[in-house]
Amino acid sequence: MDAEKKNPKLEFENLVARLEHMILTGIFHPRERLVELNLASALNVSRFWIRDALKILETKGLVTMVPYKGAMVSNLEEDIIEEIFQVRVTLETMAAHLACENMKAADIGALKKIARHISDSFEARNIEAMIAANSSFHDYIFKLARNRTLLQMINQLRTRAHIVRHSAWSSPGAVSQLLQEHEEFVEALQAKDLAKLGRLTKDHVLRIKDFYVLQLKTRKAMDSAMSK
Repeated sequence: MDAEKKNPKLEFENLVARLEHMILTGIFHPRERLVELNLASALNVSRFWIRDALKILETKGLVTMVPYKGAMVSNLEEDIIEEIFQVRVTLETMAAHLACENMKAADIGALKKIARHISDSFEARNIEAMIAANSSFHDYIFKLARNRTLLQMINQLRTRAHIVRHSAWSSPGAVSQLLQEHEEFVEALQAKDLAKLGRLTKDHVLRIKDFYVLQLKTRKAMDSAMSK
């Protein structure tokens, strides 16, 4: 009987994870308002739970509380994006090099399978599945580094830059380039080519950043033109 009883703590943790997933996969967009009453109704939970969940997501940098307006999905300005990605290049290059030392044939096979799933999701125009599979691809590599502190730091920065990740996948041209890079990543890991891995990691991370910064500048220019 006890096993059948609901666990409020677990249910709340699942709610936080669900809301986080909805933000990270682009269901909610940057600067979009998160209305507590609407979320409570849609997710069939109390408004108080939604409020507490949003406070937790605020500590992760995913939600911003705006005075007199409530919660909204966080946005990032260009200078913060530049800072985050400068650090990400260094950390992710280190993780790729460490992973290379621990890479086995079975790992190469697993990465090829994930890369195919990303490509299939692209063909099906399933952006949410693409983002999830792309995360799985890089997670697999980072975990092979076998450095928990490094993994934690990378994931914190990736979470903060969630809006950049989603924006990059919204462009077919950018996606085609990223798909090609996944194949090159697998080849470099299989060959244990550290120099190529370093170049690929830098190009991959900065290409996503540059694409979003371009979008950000375009949006600001449009907003400025409309306000005149």
